[in-house]
Amino acid sequence: MKGKWKSIKLLGATTDTGETFFVPCEVNFNSDTTIRLLEALQAEFGEKLCVVLDNASYFTAEAVKKFAAETQLELCYLPRGSPELNPTEECWRRLNRALGNRLFQTLDDLQEAALAALDQLKTPNVFKYLCP
Repeated sequence: MKGKWKSIKLLGATTDTGETFFVPCEVNFNSDTTIRLLEALQAEFGEKLCVVLDNASYFTAEAVKKFAAETQLELCYLPRGSPELNPTEECWRRLNRALGNRLFQTLDDLQEAALAALDQLKTPNVFKYLCP
């Protein structure tokens, strides 16, 4: 069998008040998608934000840091290799539990179910992760 796997790509954020923000992406993550995510977060939650990110290359790219320096965003990075400190990772774990052991006929069906499940997700307490 030839060809590449089809997939669903999502970026997500969790606020200190328990709000979530998830957006599907058509392309692989890169600095441009990160900048668009940061712009969307500002549109949703306000211009002045502190955004805590992991150390994925698309979050730490120079273009992202330059963009943030020209805005009211403050970017803070979690220590490398510490998914247990990332509340968004807990959201992904909860999503996996909600969707596990189910068969979806199409990728569109899976995406619809995933976005619906994310809307129902009880988000973790962010401070538990940032201030253990």
